[in-house]
Amino acid sequence: MMALEMALREAGVLLHALPARSEHGTAAPDQVVEIDGARFAIERRGRLPYPNELRRLEDLRARLCRVGVPLMVVPFVPATAEEMLRTAGWSWSDDAGNFDLRAPGMLLRQRVSTEPMVATTASKLPQGSGSLAIIRALIGFSDPETEEPGVGSLATQAGVSQPRASQVLNQLHELELVRRVGRGRWKPDRPALLDRFLADYRGPGGTESYCYSLDPLHVVAAQLTALPRHASSGNSRSEALVVSADVGPDLIAAWRRPTALVVYVRGYLPGFHTTDLVPAQGRDDANVIIRFPRDTSMFPTPELVGTVDDTEVQLADPTQMIWDLHNLGGQDRIEAAEGLREWLLTH
Repeated sequence: MMALEMALREAGVLLHALPARSEHGTAAPDQVVEIDGARFAIERRGRLPYPNELRRLEDLRARLCRVGVPLMVVPFVPATAEEMLRTAGWSWSDDAGNFDLRAPGMLLRQRVSTEPMVATTASKLPQGSGSLAIIRALIGFSDPETEEPGVGSLATQAGVSQPRASQVLNQLHELELVRRVGRGRWKPDRPALLDRFLADYRGPGGTESYCYSLDPLHVVAAQLTALPRHASSGNSRSEALVVSADVGPDLIAAWRRPTALVVYVRGYLPGFHTTDLVPAQGRDDANVIIRFPRDTSMFPTPELVGTVDDTEVQLADPTQMIWDLHNLGGQDRIEAAEGLREWLLTH
């Protein structure tokens, strides 16, 4: 609440803390404040809820309404999520100094930051493609009938040494994101690990090209997949192309007609000139983004495959597709990211 109080003070509006008592037999809110004569009942969350979670919070919101205007306080609210919270009936503020406060006869809004504040004291996830590949593998592990993954299998899957895999697992253990279950096995807290990955991931890095196509983007994805791979290295793993948002999530669970296509290329992309893609001046003019990433952990092992007509299309790791949906932005993509998250954690 300190960020909100300071921001309001700079705007000449005072915030007064009130006793957080329960009313009508309901549980007490985290805090009750008065702002410009309006009373707000605060619900503090460690992260911004996903759309499905917001719907499940409707009973809580109704109970808070008995105390004051429901106000959700989270570490960060991106601009693309403002409409989601407003539609769900929440006022909100975040630790970056952004807020949207609505009460009868009052509207206070401010956006001073488009990026979340970086916590300097919180431990971060291990970085680097090998470390991230282990994290993605742990998030993707879901078969309850199979033994929890061991160091050796994770190292092989991620393409790192066993000592490095052990080091990463111990770091995750210190963050309470995995626990030992005996015999060198580890059990991940998959939902928490996924949320932490999405919060800490720095992006793929590398370079990207912007293009435009008039063809349906499913077709473009199939055409790019069908391009011959460069094979001079003699290593089938060294050259790859995987499809991410919007097409990738749509091939897993149809949600809308894709309006953007992100693909990741490892190695070369010969034959690119034979496609109908037209170079775009920048990201705002493009509906196809081709990335040559520095981080290559989004190339999953084993492969994840979708189908466009009769063409098999290799997909990016689901964690990357979720990140890309958020990165592309838009309320419908946030909802699609939530659907893909549930699929990943329950498939």
